[in-house]
Amino acid sequence: MKKVLFVFGALLTLGLLCACSSDDEVAGTDHSSDYGMWETENYDSMYQVNYYSQNPGLDVKQGYWTPNGFIELYPQSTTPYNLLVQWNDEQGKKVIDYILAKNQDMMTKDAYVETSNEYRITSNIYFESPYIYVSSYYKSSEFPNLDRYNVVVLPQIMLKMKEGESVETIIRDYANMLKFGGMISEKLGIYIFDCNLKTSRELLELNAEICQRDDVEYSDFNTYNEPFME
Repeated sequence: MKKVLFVFGALLTLGLLCACSSDDEVAGTDHSSDYGMWETENYDSMYQVNYYSQNPGLDVKQGYWTPNGFIELYPQSTTPYNLLVQWNDEQGKKVIDYILAKNQDMMTKDAYVETSNEYRITSNIYFESPYIYVSSYYKSSEFPNLDRYNVVVLPQIMLKMKEGESVETIIRDYANMLKFGGMISEKLGIYIFDCNLKTSRELLELNAEICQRDDVEYSDFNTYNEPFME
């Protein structure tokens, strides 16, 4: 599987980039969130897993700003869904292995990436859990004619503070969502944070909020660019 990690390649133009978003076992219940009301097809209390027949991100405008305007990211609207799943500890690994084992008939493929704690999964159901991070595979409006171009959002945010402002305010204000990773470019003054949110949808919304702060010059997120699995 071909994979390209975009970490620092666009640092010289990041000043004009930011993400933006707009607007026991229980079945058939409503699941509330800041993104609206979706029908939860199945809630598994063992590992707090929500299963959906439809990707809930379809109702959320997702994307980022560039010098040429807003680039919208479109999550897959039909099954099978291609998902990137990451875990940070043994509990998260147990959860994803449990999901795969319990739903073998719904999974068409899974692939382990040995260099990091992540799976690529092709599934006929979409799922979320507080113990794992899940990113949809997105089509980008920037490349409408490239049918196989996909964006996968990683749980990392990179930002630059305005002159005279301290990154300590970000560390304090988002202590429950971001883990400070230090400066990745001393010359450009760019800091990186690991994010403990659980979906790419949430990360894009957070990035949009941060980039609109008066003390932040810009905020961007890290991505993979890769083809759909076959």
